[in-house]
Amino acid sequence: MIITKSRRASLAPYEPYPLQQLLQRTARRLPNKVAVIDGQRRFTYQQLDTYSDRLAAALTTLGVAKGNRVGLLSPNCVEFVIAFYGILKAGAVACTVNSGYHEREIAHQLCDSGAKVLIVHQALRQEAELARSEAPELKHLIAIAETADEVASFWSLIEHAPQSSVSVVITPQADLAVLPYSSGTTGLPKGVMLSHFNLTSNIRQFLEHGEEAKSFREEDVILVHLPLFHIYGMNVLMNGAIAIGATQVMMGRFDLEHFLTLLSQHQVSVLCTVPPVGLALTQAPDVSKYNLDALRIGCLGAAPKNTIRNAVRSYLLTSGAWVNTKPTGGTVKSTLTRC
Repeated sequence: MIITKSRRASLAPYEPYPLQQLLQRTARRLPNKVAVIDGQRRFTYQQLDTYSDRLAAALTTLGVAKGNRVGLLSPNCVEFVIAFYGILKAGAVACTVNSGYHEREIAHQLCDSGAKVLIVHQALRQEAELARSEAPELKHLIAIAETADEVASFWSLIEHAPQSSVSVVITPQADLAVLPYSSGTTGLPKGVMLSHFNLTSNIRQFLEHGEEAKSFREEDVILVHLPLFHIYGMNVLMNGAIAIGATQVMMGRFDLEHFLTLLSQHQVSVLCTVPPVGLALTQAPDVSKYNLDALRIGCLGAAPKNTIRNAVRSYLLTSGAWVNTKPTGGTVKSTLTRC
């Protein structure tokens, strides 16, 4: 018999708790820490917690009950984070919609999920309105704009929501938290039923038992450039950052120059990305004009063997944009790993 030492200190099951407690716990621990940078706007953990509480109350007044599906159609922005956690706090299920969808695809997901409410960014509202006529169960459309001028808008609902918090009993192993949809490569997109326990367990696995992820810390700044409607952006970037108390920098539509500017401007220290972005970095002209020296950890999800990550590391080091200096926190600044 061969006995190997487990990487886990204990084989006891993970603690079951509602996903929204990630935000609540960090807000209690780091209330005044900047949680999200979105353009010129900055939001603390306490603000995220308070605004999502009020959105939960507003959704409840609209008739949203435990287990109801609430669609969320938005590019990366702070309102996505607030909406996501507000939906959970109402006891509902966040049904994230691909922000690249057109009206027919949006209508399919709304109908298939049975969503009663859709929270949609103003930039995507026209597509959502066209889809609405094909989704008879949809009762309310809440538009995300940066002001509360419109009565039924996202910020107006938060501003006028009841002060009392919503109390919903959640069974983490049984109750759904999120219903994202598959890419539909073999047919129509299908809902992926993820419980609260599925997601909190995955976050713990990633942060405590991954390679470089074990070195993530609350001082880190993480660039959220992968779409939050996708599980990678949602659970690794957004929920992972909230779990450790890091700061997220939001990026909407991907543009390489803007991407490099944000990395430099906000001194991003952790970059969790995908091979196409890694390859784009190796072809970026004048990358040396950007100061990427704050980057201490990079993760390339699904990178084939060492080929791409070695190419990225070599290019950034030789360009002078990324300086390999002393070890920090057990890792070296030039660390680039596969996750």
